[in-house]
Amino acid sequence: MESTMEEQKETSHYLYEDEHVFLTEENELFLKKGSQGDPEKVCDVAEEEVGQKVEELRNTFQELQAKVDEVLEDDDPASEAIAGLRAELDEAVCIGDVSQLMRRLEEQPVKNSAGAEESGETEERETGKALTAGESPEEEPAGEDADETEDPVAYYRAIVRKARDLAKQTDWPYVSMELDKLSHDWSEGPDTDSEEVKKLFGKFNDAVNDFEKRKEEHYEELNKRKEENLETKKKLLEEFEGIVSNETWTATRRVNQMKGQWNSIGPLPSGKGEGLDERFEELLKVFNDHKVDRLVQERQKREDNLMIKLTVLEKMERVTKAIDHETENWDEIDEKFDALTRQWKKIGRVPKEKADDAWDRYKSVQDDFYDLKYRYNPEHQSKVDKFSTKKERICKEAEALLEADDLATAARKINKLHRRWKKIGNLPQRAEDKLWSRFKAATDAFNELKAKNQDKIKKQEEEHYRQKLDLIDQAHAIKDTDDFDKGHSKMQSLMDQWKKIGPVARKKSNKIWKQFKGAMDEFYDRRREHFKEVKEQRKENLEKKKEILDKLHELGRHDDPIKAVDIAKGLQEEFKNAGYVPIKHKNKMWKKYREACDVIYDRFRAAKSGDKFDQELAKADLDTDDRHQIQKLRKEFKKVEKEARALKEEVLNFKEKKTYFNTSSGGNSLLDQVEEKIQKAEAKLNKKEQRMDALTQEMDDIRAEAE
Repeated sequence: MESTMEEQKETSHYLYEDEHVFLTEENELFLKKGSQGDPEKVCDVAEEEVGQKVEELRNTFQELQAKVDEVLEDDDPASEAIAGLRAELDEAVCIGDVSQLMRRLEEQPVKNSAGAEESGETEERETGKALTAGESPEEEPAGEDADETEDPVAYYRAIVRKARDLAKQTDWPYVSMELDKLSHDWSEGPDTDSEEVKKLFGKFNDAVNDFEKRKEEHYEELNKRKEENLETKKKLLEEFEGIVSNETWTATRRVNQMKGQWNSIGPLPSGKGEGLDERFEELLKVFNDHKVDRLVQERQKREDNLMIKLTVLEKMERVTKAIDHETENWDEIDEKFDALTRQWKKIGRVPKEKADDAWDRYKSVQDDFYDLKYRYNPEHQSKVDKFSTKKERICKEAEALLEADDLATAARKINKLHRRWKKIGNLPQRAEDKLWSRFKAATDAFNELKAKNQDKIKKQEEEHYRQKLDLIDQAHAIKDTDDFDKGHSKMQSLMDQWKKIGPVARKKSNKIWKQFKGAMDEFYDRRREHFKEVKEQRKENLEKKKEILDKLHELGRHDDPIKAVDIAKGLQEEFKNAGYVPIKHKNKMWKKYREACDVIYDRFRAAKSGDKFDQELAKADLDTDDRHQIQKLRKEFKKVEKEARALKEEVLNFKEKKTYFNTSSGGNSLLDQVEEKIQKAEAKLNKKEQRMDALTQEMDDIRAEAE
């Protein structure tokens, strides 16, 4: 009902309106077509309670319709029952086609008290005749003429039938009077000792008792409602007095609601509640008097707000106009403009007739500011371009989904696009509005397409479901394998395939995911247990290899380098067969192993070579780093030594050639060239010899430090 009322407010000048009723601003509810064809006031009702009241009016019509149906279902409906319903329909206030119910009653043939069939019109004519003759219809006995020749059983059966019909009605005073008349008719009826009449008398009393019981329950309920009505009015009055005493003059909406509630409250218990209506009217007058003053103050406040907003707008326009190609202090400008924007938003409402102009001016200065900022601030321009590019890409992706064959997958992608959009920063409002309109148009079009293709989407989701069930079967087939490397590879492949398959129906999604993940978890639990055992084994392997390394280090100091190699070969085999070690120790252990072996084999090669230096180095008690450093220096020494020998030979050759030239007073250019080459070669040789001396000294220093 709330949404309906909101729609009505936009299309009607009433607070509420539909095809049957309308609610005025004074909270008065009218039927559009009353008994005379003109609008007929129903009651006063608060705006938020109009839906409930309309529903009550519709229910009233349905109850009347049910009564008509019940009476007309009887093959022999009594004229009194139909007359009572007509009267009830005439006075009824409800929403529904009452005239149609009335026509049904008028068209239904009925039997009079003597059992003769007659129409509604005939009944009226007969009634008219009786009145013309000066007779009163109330004085007619239950039988037609109470003739002595009339069958007594038929006489009393007619009374029982009327009593039963009356006992079903809810016009309590009328029915009570009519039942009293029937009781009188019974006592005035023909004498008889018939057993059937005695049974009929019991049925008559049952009908009367049933009615009396219902009447008693009705009045008990009515009295209860009256007490509730009294309490409701007292509570409303108490709330209203609180509003007035606290001077809450802005509670106009609530007071209107209370007014509607007050006027819609039913009758009160007799002798109670005197003066409540007068007190409510007094409070209403006080409130309305202050409401006028408040509205005047509110109007002035809005005028003041307008002046403040216009002042803020002028400041914003000055900030904007000061921006040009020389502007550099963007942080300061942004802070100032943002502060003015926040100030604008905090200012209250302005007069309604001027609100649009103020808002248009505000939007204009905002657009101008961000246009200039984009033009003259490269950093901002880059940021806006970045965000724009991302949002344009999202728009294109959303538009492309309109051509997607797999609508089930596309529907999930639309939701993801919305989440991505929210994560991207905001653009200047005009650009943001433009892109958002484009994105929303695409998503709305897709949602419409999705709504038209629900059957297709369901089929696609079923196909995805079948594909994922197949992956579950494959996962279960792999989960028990002992080849954990291949199993891991296959499980990862299945996971990749699962992600590529489109979605399934949500009610099935969680179930099959749990099945698939359960198979994977079982495999990886076993894999973890396996590698836990492997980890323990590798720790043991590490300890074995450490022991072997200790033995290899001892061999690096063995007195016989050749014999040490023979022993080392066996230890090397043990080291290789010891198995894997924990990955974090792998490289470190391998490095130590190679260093230990290098020492052993370097000593072996030195012993075999016959080189005195190498043999001395092999026997020296040096650590691995020092030994390697000396070997490196030794290698460089030999290289320099070789180059020095070559230079010595080159000098000797040049000196021998020099003897082939005769000196002359005029000089000899060839001889000068040879002399120059000799000097250069000797200079190089001198440098090489100096380097050799330096290398020798460096090796001696390392040995000395080791000792």
